Amino acid sequence: MRRSGGAELAPPPGLPPLTGEAQRDAAALCNALMTMRLPHRLGAAGPDAFDCWTMLCLLQHRLFAREVKIVSLPQAPRAAMAEAFASYRPAAEQWRAREGSPRHGDGVLMTHKDAPHHCGVFLDLDRGVVAHMAEHGGFSVDDRQALRLAGYTQLRFFQWASVRDCAPDLGLE
Repeated sequence: MRRSGGAELAPPPGLPPLTGEAQRDAAALCNALMTMRLPHRLGAAGPDAFDCWTMLCLLQHRLFAREVKIVSLPQAPRAAMAEAFASYRPAAEQWRAREGSPRHGDGVLMTHKDAPHHCGVFLDLDRGVVAHMAEHGGFSVDDRQALRLAGYTQLRFFQWASVRDCAPDLGLE
């Protein structure tokens, strides 16, 4: 998987094979990633560390066959990595705000006092969880209550949209 600027997004070795069953695949992948205890490192794109955006890209690619535009650090400040859903044009063309309840595979944008811009992927497991790469603790899968208790607030959900589904002029130059 190519990253903006030519770097590769490299999955860690030993990920479980996909079965075609969405929830089973998501649970198996999350369990494998938690077992690996991969650290968060800003700008990392695998295979031994990731940041929240590159983990979102890995999960989207692996579970949903989606090629998410990756914001490279030389092109954008840290805030733009997570705000890409709404503000970074190549990624904003792929996402739009979710109306109503989140669905399996939606992108999640959230804030935390220590990380004002953070993202993950909503998965329809155990009544809804967010898989994300936490700065302190690495890969994590948390329900909304656990996210609130950990200090994550203002969860916003974004659905995948093909470029042709989006408005022609997003006003994001």
